[in-house]
Amino acid sequence: MSGFSGSILFGGGAVTAVPPGFAPIRGGSAAVAFAGRLDDRRNIAAALNSGNSNDGSDHELAARAVERWGIDAPAHLLGDYAMAAWFGDERRLMLVGDAMGMRTVYYWRGPDGVSFATSLRDLLALPGVPRAVDELFIADYLSMNYGDDDATFYRDIRKIRPGNCVLLTAGHTEDLTFHRFDPDHHILFPKDQDYVDRARELLDQAVADRMRGETVAIMGSGGLDSACLAVAALRHAPAVPFLTAVPEPGLPTGPTTGYIDERPYVEALAAAFPGLKAEYLSPPANIDWSPDNWSLMAAGAAPYRTASNVIWLNGPANRAVALGATSYLTGAVGNISLTWDGLRSLPDLFRQGRWLRLARELLLTSRGNPRQLAGLTWWSLCKPLLSRGFREEDVLSACGLTPATLRRFDMAERLRQRGNDPTFGYSSDSRRFRIAAIRRNRGRRPDGMNSLRGFQGISNSAPLGDLRLVEFCLAIPEDQYLRDGTTRWLSRRLLRAAGVPAVITENRRRGAQHPEWFAHLDRARPSLPGLVDRLRRSPTASRMIDLDRIDTMLAEWPADAAAAQPRRNQLQIMLQEALNVGSFIAWVEGTN
Repeated sequence: MSGFSGSILFGGGAVTAVPPGFAPIRGGSAAVAFAGRLDDRRNIAAALNSGNSNDGSDHELAARAVERWGIDAPAHLLGDYAMAAWFGDERRLMLVGDAMGMRTVYYWRGPDGVSFATSLRDLLALPGVPRAVDELFIADYLSMNYGDDDATFYRDIRKIRPGNCVLLTAGHTEDLTFHRFDPDHHILFPKDQDYVDRARELLDQAVADRMRGETVAIMGSGGLDSACLAVAALRHAPAVPFLTAVPEPGLPTGPTTGYIDERPYVEALAAAFPGLKAEYLSPPANIDWSPDNWSLMAAGAAPYRTASNVIWLNGPANRAVALGATSYLTGAVGNISLTWDGLRSLPDLFRQGRWLRLARELLLTSRGNPRQLAGLTWWSLCKPLLSRGFREEDVLSACGLTPATLRRFDMAERLRQRGNDPTFGYSSDSRRFRIAAIRRNRGRRPDGMNSLRGFQGISNSAPLGDLRLVEFCLAIPEDQYLRDGTTRWLSRRLLRAAGVPAVITENRRRGAQHPEWFAHLDRARPSLPGLVDRLRRSPTASRMIDLDRIDTMLAEWPADAAAAQPRRNQLQIMLQEALNVGSFIAWVEGTN
């Protein structure tokens, strides 16, 4: 099932009937609701002694796991899933979210019971659920002060943290963790090739699990992530649509160090793998690029970060639906798992006193270019090693909050406490840095995934975020990612062995997502003063969002894309995020 929702009343003697969508177990004394997908069904079935792993749905397999293991069941399950289990004899409700945050459950605990759902939109549709916004969460969100916690955009609504389950009874709420990443777990193989072989096995399994029972397409690009998905998917299907977003024709893009069109790389990949059915999709000219992004926000009942990029990528999702796909695969999470670049190992080499190896990697990675060497040394070596000496002014420049809001919540200190330096220095320990990044990002992932599913009308999954693959990639030595000046060494070797052309495996440039961003924002420019005026009429938005600063930005609007490019963070991120969140606040106040 795509999702579930319901309410349980604990008070008044008898408990209300279990909501629809729950599968009964234990002769009716317990019941389970399930949304998403279970992986590694064979091992789960073997542990349950339940025979053929092909028997029954994922929902039924999850129900048998709860029947066997009770509240310990989540530790035995693998996949992108959310689950609710009602134990009638114990009058206890268990809510579960998967370890990578691909799905979760939102809930509101009222005076007599609890309401819950797998999306904010569905939860808010249940009677009595309050809608007041959480101003501290919004301040954290706009400051990119992500945390692995149970907070949401709504003050009274909680979510299940990834890798956790919550047990609710009439008088008690208990939070239990069933999965943690272990920074001290190490995997060592005798030969370099062994790491490539094992990574390929895990990649193939992750993709196969996500193709089971689905008709899939790939959200494609010319990069390593998409190539990994392509070579694995074609092991399990003779042909797969490979749908790639490209710029709207005729629009200026401004200067960039990356490439702006994926076509040459995708064409080379498709020529090497004829089963890939490549298509190139530009945004239609009639799209509304206003930062409030109403349809996307309403789909998830929450703001969506970099919503304009999602709109830009929506063409491939719509085409996947038209082709009959029930799910599409994305390369999300790859840059901290299989396609990790390894540059965070440079501070490790420094701390270990391995000076010659450090010097060699700096020189070879920068190809002897003095400018590249200086940039690499600063961003990948010096900055992670330096202390986080940022101030309130640094936070202000990166977000759209008013100075008063920053001071009210002491955002600079909150960022320090969570380890979220707005200059993105973070830890100098590579493995712990990656685990911290996973924890930060997975805490916000369910909101975005739910918004996308509701907005696009199709499921999506991230094989490179498969827990088995992620844990393997975290545990192997860092020199498998950076060796002799070659970044992303693990994934490049895997793709070379699979026959991917050198134009992709040797490419060191990045594609520029939504390169014509300013041309699209410029189209929305006439509507922005009216949007600002609406936000001034919102008590909360006008207090939190720095609308005076936005007015100044509108008055100093760049003349063209080239002039806008140096201000990209300010215009594409700060301005649009602030207006998007402000519109959400005004919407919630209006619905109240």
